[in-house]
Order: sequence, then C-alpha cells, then structure tokens
Amino acid sequence: SLKGLASMVLAGPLSDSQSYIRAQWDKDEGNLGSLPPFVQGRIQQLEAAHRYNSAEYETISAVLTTFFTLRTAPAPDCFVQSNAGMNRDIYVAMQGASEFTMSGVLADFNVTGRLHEIEVPVLLTSGRFDTMRPSVVRRMHQELRYSEWKMFPHSGHVSMIDDADETLRVVADFLGRVHMANVTGQFVSKDWDEAPDFPGFTATSCTSSSWLLMISTLLLGVLLGSGCSAPGKSQEEYMRLE
Repeated sequence: SLKGLASMVLAGPLSDSQSYIRAQWDKDEGNLGSLPPFVQGRIQQLEAAHRYNSAEYETISAVLTTFFTLRTAPAPDCFVQSNAGMNRDIYVAMQGASEFTMSGVLADFNVTGRLHEIEVPVLLTSGRFDTMRPSVVRRMHQELRYSEWKMFPHSGHVSMIDDADETLRVVADFLGRVHMANVTGQFVSKDWDEAPDFPGFTATSCTSSSWLLMISTLLLGVLLGSGCSAPGKSQEEYMRLE
C-alpha cells in the first residue's frame, strides 16, 4: 500500500472490464438482462452495427440512464454541470461510446488478481440498480483483504445523489472507525447485513405496473429515435439498420 494511505472508499467500482460487460446481460442480476427481449435485441443489433451515435441508440441510452445511472429526477444542477463539463473524447477513448459496454483502452482492464495487495480497509459501495452489478462488486469484496460492502436500496450508479443521506452516514461511519484505528492500532470492521445478499434488479423484483411503465417508456424512446434518425423511411427499412 502507498505510504500514508489509511483507507479507501470505492463507489460503484470495478476491477475487471469483461466481467462488467457480462454482468450487464446476466439474466438474474443484470440490468440490460432485465429488459424486455425486444429492447435487448435492439441494443445488441445497434451495438453490433456500431450505431452508437444513432438517434435510436442515444434515445434508448438516455432512458436507461434514468434507470441505472442517476434515478433522481430531475437531475440536480451538480450532475448536469458535471456532465456538461465532461471531455467526451477522453471518455470515449477510455470507456467506449456507451456506458453499458467497454470498447476503449479499458476494454481489457483487469486488476482483480492484485486486489489482495491492498493492505488498508476498503469500503465498497454500490446501488441496487447500479450499472456495476452485484457480481462485479461481490468479486472485489471477496478478493480484498479488508473490505466492507454496502449496497444502497434506491440508487443507480450515482448513489451519492440517489441515496445522499445514507451514503454520508455510511462513509462517515467507516471513516470514523478508520480514525479510531489510528488511535487504538486496530481497525474494527463492520458487516453491512444486506450488502452481499441484497436483491439485485431482476424481473421478479418489478411489479406489473412498473414493467408496463418501463416498456412503454422504452418503446416511446425507440419510436422517437426512429422518427429522428430516419425521416421518410418505412419501419421495415429502418429495422434493417441501413
């Protein structure tokens, strides 16, 4: 560990990009894997055709962002301003053109095998609806020598906004125990009961009404994307991804 480093707090973390990609489509714990089959198919077709900049893909991505990235609506000024100041060229070069896959220089990023080298307490946090799915964070939790994992019940990826009060409470609790360890010489870890077994976002976790709202919203996004990106084309022509 680095000299002077007493602890780490990792929010919505990952240690393996390929694991992150697979987790998106997992039928039990995935976020994209929980979507209606038609929407899953459209995302896969558009990504295979590298149509990340198409109106349809951007519309679907914008809707999914409200499910899995920031669930607070309307988005607060701090989030809007941060997004406005983002250097998209750097983001795309590192992550890729989509939040839900990895195609940039981080596509093969994997430091899971080195997590055991971290010798300080680590607090892992994630949201129930996070793009960082439970399997991704769970593996880190298992590999780290001194880790705690807290999953926030209402959050997407931006838990510090979606579950602001709870995030502050948990981080303060953790840092307080880190401080006490400097005094006593011993860190007292905490088992956040719901963390490892907290239910993820699955088909069975949604009511019929919420599924209806999700499907209706996504289909509206697809129709809007179709109308914007291919004026004058028939539905059959558009579906061929010309």
